[in-house]
Amino acid sequence: MPSGTPSLPDEADVVIIGGGITGCASAYNLAAKKVSVVLLERGAIAGEQSSRAWGFIRKQGRHPAEVPLAAEASRMWAHLQQELQADIEFVREGILAPAETEADEAAWRESVRIAAMHGLSTRLLSAREVQALLPEMKGNWRAGLYTPDDGHAEPRKATEAFAAAATRRGAKLFPNTGVTGVELTSGRVSAVHTRHGTVRAGAVLCAAGLGTAAIARSVGISLPIHAIRLPVVETEKTTPFTRLAVWAPDVALRPTARNTFYIGSGFHSKSGDLDVTLDALRHFKLFLPRLKENQRLVNIRVGAALLRSFAGGINSNAEAEPAINDEIVERNTRGFRERFPHLGDLGIMRRWAGRTDVTPDMIPIIGALPGVANFYVAAGYSGHGFALGPVSGKVVSELMLTGRSSIDISAFRPSRFAEGDLQIVPRYL
Repeated sequence: MPSGTPSLPDEADVVIIGGGITGCASAYNLAAKKVSVVLLERGAIAGEQSSRAWGFIRKQGRHPAEVPLAAEASRMWAHLQQELQADIEFVREGILAPAETEADEAAWRESVRIAAMHGLSTRLLSAREVQALLPEMKGNWRAGLYTPDDGHAEPRKATEAFAAAATRRGAKLFPNTGVTGVELTSGRVSAVHTRHGTVRAGAVLCAAGLGTAAIARSVGISLPIHAIRLPVVETEKTTPFTRLAVWAPDVALRPTARNTFYIGSGFHSKSGDLDVTLDALRHFKLFLPRLKENQRLVNIRVGAALLRSFAGGINSNAEAEPAINDEIVERNTRGFRERFPHLGDLGIMRRWAGRTDVTPDMIPIIGALPGVANFYVAAGYSGHGFALGPVSGKVVSELMLTGRSSIDISAFRPSRFAEGDLQIVPRYL
């Protein structure tokens, strides 16, 4: 290993592949049960998608299968700063999704109905109530979907806080230690090979985001996960006027503790780029219904990502910085300025992009891989991984230790794709 880096232990009860929020939260929960944990990350902890998310923590507008997870995650987020002994910039001031069209209002009414079934605080606001809640935002609104106890936090800080807390509990974290292979013995996981050595493992959790598909394929399991690149910008500092996060038709935004705003795409605007790879082509039929439904929301790109995917195998090196779609950035920035004209031409301080791991039914893959004993997966969060990170760590650790979880996660089982039981519902937020 590189000079100054601790040597890998010979063995661990659990080896976790992936140092994002799901992997770090799982390490934190497992270490609390005195399980020996080794976490392997090919780059920096929180170096990929878990430092690039918007930071929304929401229950509203969820796929019905996700609502119980989101509700429990919301409860957990409220206490995380104290529990993890870290400032994660958690704010619980609500999330607003204003509706301009009759169709959007109807969709929000359905979201409210689903939320009510689970006892959530989500409600439908009138146009007057939307205006009163955020008077600085210009728009001709019909209604608004609003959950007052939703919120937001800083993704990198939260992930690093889980990592530090897991370390204090005894978990051993190894950044810049990419996985090169998983070893099976008589159909059971027995070891994980890395660029810097091998760790014998009693069980393995793969929480490697986009890297999960290649790792699963190395043990004979094909998971339908592909990448969408999503650009985000941060504005310059301004006079604070709201702590509310907003997902409007043409722009998404949330305030930060630095008196800036993160800006992303709205729910009716072009959101990012789908980079075609061999994995996407392998599962084209599974993804086709969702691609047809969202064809105006993503660009389909055929290029360097496809060529790189022909190399096959597991990429044990940190991913290169994702390309930023300047057209989307400029459109989102323009939409932000039009919605908040009182800010003038507020400048952009920085911009970045992330690669979101997406599944055909837009909900995660959580559970034991079929046919491979003691190999678990938590990936494919489709843009929801940050908000669900704390509860994902909880249910995954429960599943690995007891064979069951306190929340029903059967809808997320890896086998659903082979069974033809995709959990596709009409488009939702």
